[in-house]
Amino acid sequence: MSIIAIDYGGRRIGVAVSDSGTIARPHSVVKNEGEIIDKLARIASELDAETIVVGIARRANSDRGEQKFRDFAERLRQKTCKPVVLWDEALSTTEAARQLRESGTKRRDAQREIDMHAAAVILQSYLDAQTFDGDAGRAS
Repeated sequence: MSIIAIDYGGRRIGVAVSDSGTIARPHSVVKNEGEIIDKLARIASELDAETIVVGIARRANSDRGEQKFRDFAERLRQKTCKPVVLWDEALSTTEAARQLRESGTKRRDAQREIDMHAAAVILQSYLDAQTFDGDAGRAS
C-alpha cells in the first residue's frame, strides 16, 4: 500500500508516491489531456494507492479556481473509490525549484521534472503533518 500525491496543473500533472508513509519521492509527470482521470486512476492502481492527496491552490478571491480543484478531486475519488484528501500546496513549486537548483539539476531537466517534485513537496508536507498532528494543514 502507498500514498500518492498529485500536483494538478492546466498542462501537466505531477505525481509523487510514498511506500513507507514517511518519505515522499517524485514519480512521474502526466500531460493533462484526454482521459486524465482514467490515466491517474491507472497510476493509483499500479502503485497500490490507499490514499490520494491532491494539492489545492488557495489564493485570495479565487473561489472558482478552488472549485476546479475540488471537482477534479471528486471525479478522481469516484473513479478510484479511494479516499482523496485536499492539501494546501502553498509554495510547493517554489520549494521544488529550490531543491532542484540546490541538487545541481540542469535548468532544462528541472523544467521537465518540476511538477513531480512539487507533488513530492505536497506529499511530504502531508506525511509530516500526519506524523505530528493528524489534521494540520488540511485544506478540505
